[in-house]
Amino acid sequence: MTTHYWLFDLDNTLHQADAGIFSIINQHMTAYLATNLHINSAAASQLRQQYWQDYGATLAGLRLHHPKINLHNFLLACHPLAQILPLLQPMPQLQYTLAHLPGHKIVFSNGPSHYVQALISAMQIQPHFHALLGTDNLELYHKPHPQAYHNLCRQLHIQPQQCIMVDDSLANLKTAHTLGMRTVWYGKHSHPTPEINATAPDMSSLLHIASDLL
Repeated sequence: MTTHYWLFDLDNTLHQADAGIFSIINQHMTAYLATNLHINSAAASQLRQQYWQDYGATLAGLRLHHPKINLHNFLLACHPLAQILPLLQPMPQLQYTLAHLPGHKIVFSNGPSHYVQALISAMQIQPHFHALLGTDNLELYHKPHPQAYHNLCRQLHIQPQQCIMVDDSLANLKTAHTLGMRTVWYGKHSHPTPEINATAPDMSSLLHIASDLL
């Protein structure tokens, strides 16, 4: 019986979001803030970045400081699939790695569920995953907020000690480590730190270190 679960981040882990998708999302977030908060584009862009730096997600800043904003509408407006999907670039060796990595696999994303599902489907990797979870599946909590991790574990009826988290964000992995999860820092920028059990610059290396993590 499988007793461990791989928690995969989506953006810049399963696909190369920096290749154009993040730019589209950021443009739409800025436009949404400008329109709904009645500020100019420069102020909206600064606010978007400030909330991301302070809280780990622009969504969190809106939740705390602008309670009249409809967060579900915000997420929908800022992830326009018609513009995003043509820019999608899966990580090299993604299919092979997911097919050969032992254990259940979960997508754990700060993006909304419609975005998560569309990208996973477009990359044709949905059969490899046990569950696909976006921020709206987790009561609008997000990484690195601990409540997002607790909500995931509660939904899936698993314990943090059963989880191996793979993410390109060190901040997200620090929370995972604190909760008792094993951690893999993904990406060419990764390097050993006390909170990290392993580093994986690419998908092929992730497969090679899997047995050591298990």
